[in-house]
Amino acid sequence: MIINNITMSIMYFIPEIFLFIMSMVILLSGIFQISKNYIFHLTLISIISALIMSYNYQVSDSLILFGSSIIKNSTTEFFEYICYIIFLIQIIISKDYLKNRNLLSGEFYSLLILALLGCFIIISSNNLIILFLGIELSSLSLYSLIALNRYSVISSEAAIKYFVLSIIASAIMLFGFSYLYGITNTLVISDIVSFSYSNNSSNLYLLSYVLIFIGIAFKFAVAPFHMWLPDVYEGSPLPVTNFISSIPKIAFFVIVFRFLDDNSIIANENFSKLLLFLGVFSIIVGNLFALVQKKIMRMLAYSGIANSGFIFLAFFSATNHNFSVAGFYVLSYSITIVSAISIITFLSSQKFDLVYINDFKGFSAKSGYLSFLIMITLLSTAGIPLTIGFYAKYLVLDALVNKDLVFVAVIVVLMTVIGLYYYLRVIWFMFFETNYNSLLNISGKFSIFVLSIIPALILIIFLLPDNILKYIFYILT
Repeated sequence: MIINNITMSIMYFIPEIFLFIMSMVILLSGIFQISKNYIFHLTLISIISALIMSYNYQVSDSLILFGSSIIKNSTTEFFEYICYIIFLIQIIISKDYLKNRNLLSGEFYSLLILALLGCFIIISSNNLIILFLGIELSSLSLYSLIALNRYSVISSEAAIKYFVLSIIASAIMLFGFSYLYGITNTLVISDIVSFSYSNNSSNLYLLSYVLIFIGIAFKFAVAPFHMWLPDVYEGSPLPVTNFISSIPKIAFFVIVFRFLDDNSIIANENFSKLLLFLGVFSIIVGNLFALVQKKIMRMLAYSGIANSGFIFLAFFSATNHNFSVAGFYVLSYSITIVSAISIITFLSSQKFDLVYINDFKGFSAKSGYLSFLIMITLLSTAGIPLTIGFYAKYLVLDALVNKDLVFVAVIVVLMTVIGLYYYLRVIWFMFFETNYNSLLNISGKFSIFVLSIIPALILIIFLLPDNILKYIFYILT
């Protein structure tokens, strides 16, 4: 249903408007000493309030707002709810980390909310200009957040790398947008998709999609467009890394779905081969480079590159426009990596950061429970049975076999088995080595409770995966 009335459009866009206003309020609150101590609480209340507003304004039918620029339906709402929950976990866990490093400030939370708002705009966009504005709002906020620790040379280097490469990726994507507009004479994504059926897809139409997906591959950090990710993971403050690893991936999955759903381009042999190549190459590069990493965040970065390869293979395998496997994989990986980085953030104390994998030596002797939580998240990321990660990888491999790509599936399985080494190495250090570091921080009962939520979900969803998968299939179709 198309809503042309501006007032009605604004009403259904209230949560996003509220987030923007509160980001400005939080920024100004950081200036005054009297309100500076309540920035965290104000941020928490703002996100919970926006979540409640989103629930109150949820739609029963698909709504097109602001002259076909914004779309609101069950798909956008579901993935926005996931982003809200992940964001709440991230800011709750990161409070002490930021406070200990004098990074807890109005500008941090304001920029983080703006990055979240940019991702929401990406999720809801149905217009190429609005989509690009959402991408740039999120990216510009993240540039500043990565370099927030002005005394760290590594952070500054990571921010410059991300800034330069992100500009190049955005330019390539915008080049693709311009071609699409020239071919279809419309900025509306749904009309661009339907154009592929009403007209013979030209080579220029294919080229525009290739350019757009090169930009998207950068955002997913798919090899060979991954060079920024390890440096950003290592150089960023951990809460920023936590955000980058999860919420933007969810946002860009939705926009990929919007570009490819019911689009004949996905059946184009050249385009599908591009998705297949990027997926396989990313899995190979991610797993092989992760084997030699000594720093935990760089290891998780290359692990993320390998998992992004699985996401692209899920896009490639989306037969009959069924993107539920890709949606399930993005969801499972996002919550798993958030759990892993949140635990690392929690354990990092004022005088000590978990930097090297060796820092986990003997940690189970100090906190067996947290070691168990870390083990669950790592096993899920690796794709070991009894975890949600195993089921997600199985679905992707099953889709490849159904497309008669057994050889590709064998390569993927082989690389996944090789990749088990770097996950099991961390577990070995925790449970079978001695000399734990006494500077690790394990205080905070409420934080430990919050950290327990996702590992519990990882095990529960594995036992009941069909319900989640069916619901994702329902909202995507």
